[in-house]
Amino acid sequence: GLGSSSSDFEFLLKLKRINNQIIIIELPGHNSSFFDQKNCLMMFIRRIFLFIKKNEINNITFFTHSLGGIIPILLVKYFLKKKIKIRKFINYEGNLTESDTETVTKRTASYRKTEFKKKFKNLIDVCQKSNQSHLNLWSKSLKHASSDAFYELSRDAVKYSKTNELLEFFKIFFKKKIYISGSLTKFEFSEIIFGSVRFKIKNSGHFSYFENPYEFSKIFFSLILKRL
Repeated sequence: GLGSSSSDFEFLLKLKRINNQIIIIELPGHNSSFFDQKNCLMMFIRRIFLFIKKNEINNITFFTHSLGGIIPILLVKYFLKKKIKIRKFINYEGNLTESDTETVTKRTASYRKTEFKKKFKNLIDVCQKSNQSHLNLWSKSLKHASSDAFYELSRDAVKYSKTNELLEFFKIFFKKKIYISGSLTKFEFSEIIFGSVRFKIKNSGHFSYFENPYEFSKIFFSLILKRL
């Protein structure tokens, strides 16, 4: 997810032995990874495609969060198509509609790039001082993210979310799909529109891997292992 780090999910690797290979992909400019202007979302997706192709990875289960929900859709639409077997797509509050960008993402894209560095520092400061522990934890990941990467990826997310194309592709193309949300998340629309099996993670919202890691990991492994 935007501003998140692969290390936020490392606890999953220590909990259970499974026969699947788990690859946690770092967004450009996140967790101190490299970022330049050319490393936009579509270029990043192309790199994922080349990685899959080079390593002959097949029978993939996508598990995505927030902005990450866009990635499998564009990856399949523009690069993979029917070249590999996709086992299932598990989407945890992924960016599928314009309303998904209404908070931080759209606000970020509304600023000029030259003024966003200061705004980004303010965002980190607000999260760090918040009385909500999940925002405190997110602030630690934000400190290791490039403000330029955060800005450019936000602009891309807003651009791709302006139409219903992402949602329609998610509903129609992926045969085995699951949408997960936190029980405290409030939607502006009926969740039926996702057209998929749905799960809720108790006592959490958008950052349940911080808010309720026990429930998050339980649902994560059950969905990875299920033959749904």
